[in-house]
Amino acid sequence: MAFFSTRTGQFTYFSLQVGEPLWRGKKVLDFGGNIGNILLDTNSTIDEDRYWCLDLDRDAIEKGRASFPKSHWFFYNRYCFAFNPYGIPHLPIPDPGQTFDYIVAYSVFTNTTETDMLELVSQLEALLARNGALAFTFIDPYHFSSPGRNNFQWRLELERERGNISDSEMKDIAGRAQGAKWFMLVNGGDLYLETEDIRPYEPEQQKTCYVYHTEEYMKTLFPRATILPPVNNEMQHCCIIRKS
Repeated sequence: MAFFSTRTGQFTYFSLQVGEPLWRGKKVLDFGGNIGNILLDTNSTIDEDRYWCLDLDRDAIEKGRASFPKSHWFFYNRYCFAFNPYGIPHLPIPDPGQTFDYIVAYSVFTNTTETDMLELVSQLEALLARNGALAFTFIDPYHFSSPGRNNFQWRLELERERGNISDSEMKDIAGRAQGAKWFMLVNGGDLYLETEDIRPYEPEQQKTCYVYHTEEYMKTLFPRATILPPVNNEMQHCCIIRKS
């Protein structure tokens, strides 16, 4: 089933995080950019013809191409639990024939395994131009993006409202996750603590996979990166890796 994102604040978020609002003349790769909503941000300064988008959803790529025909659109048929369960595991990023001044990935590694994140970040780094920046988001489960509840509590309350878990299950999951450096919440109620060894799910059963990493743990995974707190009323931290 096609997924078309409705979020449009990605440019504002990333421009604040990298500290540069003017991206005109820069080549930009939007990894997991869906239909290209970053271009619809009212603050966007990205040149349409200098924008590249790779995404796992073929329909999203076609919709983006129709909306922004001057941009460059690529379907990336890599396996992803929720968004491309019939894709090819560990498929390398296709060679775009370019290097990029900015590579951004909004809410991509919040839905992939840690192994995939490390593999893909390494490949994306190789696509950076000199002095380029790779910026991608992650969610710290224990960060309070809103008063009175942390990010993981917010997710569990949403899953309860959707009928995926009960009150008692919500409390149990929250208690088991407390103190973990990273974990995955699969299909609303299956919790996997610091492991990718999840039980087999048929493709049609692969609905959601929310992945959480603490800020301190991300610093150990990416020691050269700058880790920044959320901005623009978002709940996601930002990891920035620059190529000198």
